[in-house]
Amino acid sequence: MRDVAPDLPALLKRWRARRTLADLPGADPAAGDGPVTQTVMASQLDISEHHYRRLETGRRPMSSDVIAEISRVLTLHPDEQLALYRWAGRPAPPLLSPITPDVPDDLRDHIGRLPFPALLEGPDFGILAYNRRAARACPWTTRPGANVMVDLLLPGPGRDQCAQWEEHWAPPLLAQLRQGALANSALRAIVDRVCEDSQVRELWHRTADLRRHAYGTTRPMHLDGWRPRPAWVRIMGWQPLHEPSLRVITGEPASVSEEEMAARFDDRRRSR
Repeated sequence: MRDVAPDLPALLKRWRARRTLADLPGADPAAGDGPVTQTVMASQLDISEHHYRRLETGRRPMSSDVIAEISRVLTLHPDEQLALYRWAGRPAPPLLSPITPDVPDDLRDHIGRLPFPALLEGPDFGILAYNRRAARACPWTTRPGANVMVDLLLPGPGRDQCAQWEEHWAPPLLAQLRQGALANSALRAIVDRVCEDSQVRELWHRTADLRRHAYGTTRPMHLDGWRPRPAWVRIMGWQPLHEPSLRVITGEPASVSEEEMAARFDDRRRSR
């Protein structure tokens, strides 16, 4: 670690102190507004408390992935993130964006009024807010710390809803993640995490798609009321001009043929 900015450990402690449990990404409302202690930080980073204390005091060097995670948990300003990278002697990503759980009231109200599932996604693909239709159709979106890439690429309830996952879901998601990681190395932590799954890792190394986003495509999902057939949903993404670090993601019902609609009602009639 470089011998620069000797006051960074004190600053890091203050950055931690200005947050509360309720401020943390995906916080449980029942957690209250208690302090973010070193124990809490260790839990958020999935490391031991002893390990975190050594990181915060500068006795152990920080990796780029750890800096990215600390920045996410404490919602650090890009200038603060840059100071951490320099302090740790690590190359700063070419693009640093504040990863914030704070959602403007107008955007929260907007997605609440939409007649289909909608959520707000942060720069790291973390889910910051969702409407009641999303909570009902895709319960995994309500999980504290839910992340579109993590939940749809790794095995679990989110991926289970993705019909024909390897064909219609994994390729565009990985292309979007690859594009993001090229522009912001902080996202490499998510790449490393999802590639721990052997199937995702094989697809990551086999594919080379570099589309900027996976929105505007129609994909099949397993939804209540449509089983055993999947519903076709058009995934759209919007970037609010006044909050360009956030994205509004919607799952709009796609057009279906009369034959498909009739089959759906036949299935529901037989299930009664």
